[in-house]
Amino acid sequence: NNFKSLKIEFDKYLSSRGPYEFQPFSDIKIFETHVRDKIKCLLLISSWHYNNIYRDYSLKPVLVGGRDGKFWQKRILVGGNNARSLKKGRLASASSIQHTKNVLREMLKEKEKAETANILTVPKDIDALMSVGFGMSQFALTTGNTLKKLKALNPYLYKDIKVLAESKKSLLLILAVPENFVKDSGKLIKIIQSMSKDPDGKDKLRMLGLDDWRKFDLSDVLILEKGSPGQ
Repeated sequence: NNFKSLKIEFDKYLSSRGPYEFQPFSDIKIFETHVRDKIKCLLLISSWHYNNIYRDYSLKPVLVGGRDGKFWQKRILVGGNNARSLKKGRLASASSIQHTKNVLREMLKEKEKAETANILTVPKDIDALMSVGFGMSQFALTTGNTLKKLKALNPYLYKDIKVLAESKKSLLLILAVPENFVKDSGKLIKIIQSMSKDPDGKDKLRMLGLDDWRKFDLSDVLILEKGSPGQ
């Protein structure tokens, strides 16, 4: 949620290893416009976003990020003790409104509830849970990992939160490369993949909520293909 420090830290790390720079984006449409005709680049995107654009942008996934030994997660819908109706309450989410509604459509039998949800956008998944705990929202869309974190950080808030629904598995962040750049991107991919092997690189990865990378393999393809554009 601090793009300035994210850019500074990643630029420092990457530029010491070659003519590379890191550019974060807060707006999905600006990002897509910026990279549409770029060939010599690597894209760090969510699996949901990858599913939406990989055909039009001719992308190939090369690495998937990991956290605590897992390379996938499940989104969960949670509510506080005062949660009654998603239609009347407020839902906190760190994802974009578009992504939040897509995940809700997958989770809920009554799809119209996703369309009418009153969404409060927050910086991080943990903030979504905190907003429920402190009464700023009645519901939150977050991850199972984040709920475990809340249990350790604030058991008092945790005990008042209940899981209402969960999504299918989705991969953590994906590093993708345009197909025309695959042959020439090996050096930069190796630099990024090796970040988890040195303390400085690992500190940078933690800014993205990751602590490891692995090469994209068949098990990742199977998880990814369960989704489809718009999910």
